[in-house]
Amino acid sequence: MLERYAPPAEITTSLDSFALGWLYPYAMHWKTPLVIAATYTILIMRANPQKPATSKTDVPMRAKSPLFKGFVILHNIVLAVYSLWTFVSMVSGLVSNLRSQGMFGGICDTKFTMWNNSLFRLSFYFYLSKYYEFIDTLIILYKGRSASTLQMYHHAGAVITMWAGCYYIAVPIAFFVIVNSAIHTWMYTFYALTAYGIRPPGKRLLTSSQIFQFLFGISCCLFYLFCPGCENDRQKIAIYINLAYLFPLLSLFTKFFINTYLKKGGAASADTAGNKKRD
Repeated sequence: MLERYAPPAEITTSLDSFALGWLYPYAMHWKTPLVIAATYTILIMRANPQKPATSKTDVPMRAKSPLFKGFVILHNIVLAVYSLWTFVSMVSGLVSNLRSQGMFGGICDTKFTMWNNSLFRLSFYFYLSKYYEFIDTLIILYKGRSASTLQMYHHAGAVITMWAGCYYIAVPIAFFVIVNSAIHTWMYTFYALTAYGIRPPGKRLLTSSQIFQFLFGISCCLFYLFCPGCENDRQKIAIYINLAYLFPLLSLFTKFFINTYLKKGGAASADTAGNKKRD
């Protein structure tokens, strides 16, 4: 029988007041992200092909079917639209909190106003979306390609860190959701167009923006960690978990950027990089 987790005492929002609220007590138990992230990593490592496809001619016929192409396009459109909705909703919630609570109270959400008005619901949805993004990896495997360490670490870690932010109701999650959803709107629109057969420019800039979000996330965490009275000890646990995740992720993304765009032959490899690495 699944164990249930009740929302923190500071949260007054009813779970019955928003869609999928019934799932919260199960999804937010600490065992859920750990078990699912570990299972995802183990299964993907076992499923990685011994001889991965390295060019379009190596891609299996199943991945060239119109049905699969349509699924990939739809998958990316769904995530692009959802990311845009999340970005607009989260910015609106932050602006509203700043207006009602002032600069310090609005940014630190000391009365948990933003958490109860918007962030509780939006961050939970965003946490659940990280499970759905596992499909990115399945698409790569279906094409006969191998999921990289970056791919697996990023997706498994995103589940755990978003869970931590929701579980410990840490305010920096608001800024991470805003930046990440903005970049995901661009990224999944880019991938939808690519899957359709259109090759938009800006792949290098897209990877650079992903690196920027991790630098921003680290800076944001450090600000909240050392800003007096901004976060309580419970909320700081989530910040430590996110920092422990972000530094290795930044290193992996930087290495990917250097190998793809800066080393000799990087320009050629950049043509296929978008299909090998998904954020």
